[in-house]
Amino acid sequence: MQYKVLQPFARGGVAELLMIQCQDGRRALLRRLLPQNILNFKRQGQFRRGASIRAAVGSHPNLVASLEHGSRFFVPYEIIEYVEGENLKTYCNSRRQIPLENTLEMLRQAALGLASVHQAGYMHLDVKPENFLLRKGGVQVLLTDFDLAREASDQGPRPQHGTPAYMAPEQFTRHVATPASDVFAFSVMAYFMLTRKMPFTGQTEHAAWRNQASESVVATPPGEYNPNISRSVNQAIRRGLAKRPGDRFPDMGAWLSCAFGDDLAGKVRKELRN
Repeated sequence: MQYKVLQPFARGGVAELLMIQCQDGRRALLRRLLPQNILNFKRQGQFRRGASIRAAVGSHPNLVASLEHGSRFFVPYEIIEYVEGENLKTYCNSRRQIPLENTLEMLRQAALGLASVHQAGYMHLDVKPENFLLRKGGVQVLLTDFDLAREASDQGPRPQHGTPAYMAPEQFTRHVATPASDVFAFSVMAYFMLTRKMPFTGQTEHAAWRNQASESVVATPPGEYNPNISRSVNQAIRRGLAKRPGDRFPDMGAWLSCAFGDDLAGKVRKELRN
């Protein structure tokens, strides 16, 4: 793909992002591994795998699209869709109150995006509000950041990476992950967005994580904090927060069916076929 670099966009611990202009005039983001990580084979492997999985999952209205990925001069890169807007964490934290119907629509779209990842045979493994982008000027939510993603069959045990506040108990205790681990993380996110509280707390951050991992600690039903939450959404979140993976929904398609109706799970399958 031919493009012109316009300006630096962002920089993290793994990669840098540059705003580019493609030949057809549209803007996109060039994401490439930082030079200091080239010989860090673990980070390089995560980057390459994430770029490949983003491309393999394919096009979906609730995923940030892959336009190209590869390597230039031994530096792995990907070119991804540019989404003008902000992530869900920033959006929620900057507003004291968000209409319930808006929050539910954002969660519905976020769930559709994650469900498409599961339907394609992958796990995201870094589900949190920061990794969902809300496009400016409308309500379109798109999932991004696939650096920790893996095939759904690649469950471990292995060291678990991600954001502890959203990690499932089995990731803490047995160092394994399944699509149901993504369901747990999504349910933590949904709980926070609908109640402005985290489901598991403690006097310290580590105490909160211990409560999160412990089968003896059960979250207060979100409906007790926000009585306007529908019975079906309340039920989906509560089951999604079950401590044992077998007690949760197996994937986000099942979570969607419970929370918003069977038609949405079918919609995910139809969009993937098309």
